[in-house]
Amino acid sequence: MASRHEAWGVDIRQPEFSSAVGRVTIADIRDPAAMLQACKGADAVIHTAAQVSVQRSTEDPAFDVETNVLGTVRTLKAAKDAGVSKFVFISSAAVYGNPHYIPVDEDHPLAPLSIYGSSKLSAEHFVRAFGSSYGLSWAIIRPFNFYSPRADPKSPYSGVITKFTQNANAGLPLRIEGDGSQTRDFLHAADVARLVRLTMESENTGMVLNGGSGQATSILDLAEVIKKVCPSEVRVEHIAPRIADIKNSVAKVDLAKEKVGFSTRISLEEGLKAFFRT
Repeated sequence: MASRHEAWGVDIRQPEFSSAVGRVTIADIRDPAAMLQACKGADAVIHTAAQVSVQRSTEDPAFDVETNVLGTVRTLKAAKDAGVSKFVFISSAAVYGNPHYIPVDEDHPLAPLSIYGSSKLSAEHFVRAFGSSYGLSWAIIRPFNFYSPRADPKSPYSGVITKFTQNANAGLPLRIEGDGSQTRDFLHAADVARLVRLTMESENTGMVLNGGSGQATSILDLAEVIKKVCPSEVRVEHIAPRIADIKNSVAKVDLAKEKVGFSTRISLEEGLKAFFRT
């Protein structure tokens, strides 16, 4: 994005990416004055800030609502008042809940199971409402399971790929919950970023797009790919299945291709190799 646009960042603390953007504002998205100042002069806002832990959302639902709903409303109002031309909201596939069918398209019923998913869906409603009430141009992206070699393995928000690769690098077994037949749709962070850029640049507006590869990968198959690309021996260990875990999840991605010309470039195997480069 930096090659074609000047990127500004807003974070609640000094981020690692600060050297890659033109300006970083340290602010809380719930602070109206700070967000208005941050949005001034921007052509577009890409709203990624959120409380993303399902566990924390259950333990403290009020904080989840304050951050994901009120924070989004404050950011929307700041974008509107600053004259921003487009607002891209990064939602979550959690808004779908348990899939009624797969692959999951953007018209799938919305029935989130968690407080987190509910807060993201509420935020989506406000994005739409700002479009209809104030004429703000908007788009919503619902990422499925995205991953990055830069993800913090110590974070409670880390996904299965980060945890598996950390264990593989440490000589620990990959701990699979249940029989490993559950499937997920994995998308590399670089592909996610490209989807966001294409969405921001598109003249299409008022659209909701899935962020996925369109490929279902079982957790067992994920472990096999890690075995293939890891330079050392990898062991697998099965543990008790997670309660109320979603069995299968894969995105239908035709609309992203149709609306903004998106297709994945980084295969799962190629993406995983970066976790083991020295």
